Amino acid sequence: MDATIQNTLSICIASFGDDIGALLHALDSGRRALSKDWTVEIIAGDQHPEPAADAKQWETQYGLRYLHHPNGLGRSNNRNTIAKASSGNFLLFLDADALPVHPDRFLLAYCAALNEVEVVVGGTAYQLSRSSLRHTIGQRKEAITANKRAGNPYANFSAFNFAISRATFLQHPFDESLKQYGHEDTLFGQELRYACKTITHIENPAYHLDGDSDAEFLDKTELAVDNLVALIQAGKIDEEVRLFAVYRKLQRTGIIHLVRLLSTLFAASIRALLIGGVRSVMLFDFYKLLRMSRNTIKIGRRNF
Repeated sequence: MDATIQNTLSICIASFGDDIGALLHALDSGRRALSKDWTVEIIAGDQHPEPAADAKQWETQYGLRYLHHPNGLGRSNNRNTIAKASSGNFLLFLDADALPVHPDRFLLAYCAALNEVEVVVGGTAYQLSRSSLRHTIGQRKEAITANKRAGNPYANFSAFNFAISRATFLQHPFDESLKQYGHEDTLFGQELRYACKTITHIENPAYHLDGDSDAEFLDKTELAVDNLVALIQAGKIDEEVRLFAVYRKLQRTGIIHLVRLLSTLFAASIRALLIGGVRSVMLFDFYKLLRMSRNTIKIGRRNF
């Protein structure tokens, strides 16, 4: 890319009533390290019924553009709306509960990568001070190195912390038919695979500061599994998704009927164990399979 071209990075923050003050402070610190070839704008889309109490302060202090959608848009629509309101030729998407691990070089690393590639995933990290179920699962399943993520770049795509060229995003926005929680980024990564768009993984993580209780996390997990089932039945998700691949194997062998019975007998007890302090990734994965087994999945045909 010609270094004389002025580039704009639009930082798009998806929020639901979150306090994004610390994130804005970190991003403000990071943009000071950028060369004059880059300008940065920050836009937050908040779907909480009430506007953030500090919104005006954030606008004044950090130059934030605060978009309030009190009636809700859905997670995919919110991200698309923020992107459409932006002016940058590159977009950096962050969830509101993200916090760059290395604020001083966070934006610098993304801008350097975007000089060469279309889609960049920075990664997720977790602070060791918490021991919630969410953090245990996140440490094992999400906090993985760029080299490992690159081994399966599409399956390891996450919308939590990634950057993309505006042109590519406008060609492949988030699917706004998704109204419920979960797997919009799974679908987005798969769409990029079908479009033969390369996803580059770099070591540029953000902490996931999610404060959900164990019960809230399991509630979201159940919603996400249910949404995954809906996507499969609509023909939008294939067997690259590991949970679905396991389900299909059990379905082909007929064992899924036994798993469905186990769900009826033991799902509530397993949920109680996970909420009660059991920090087992294997048990958590089994709980998701039990949730999926409640459905008789008829696979829809994908329209290419």
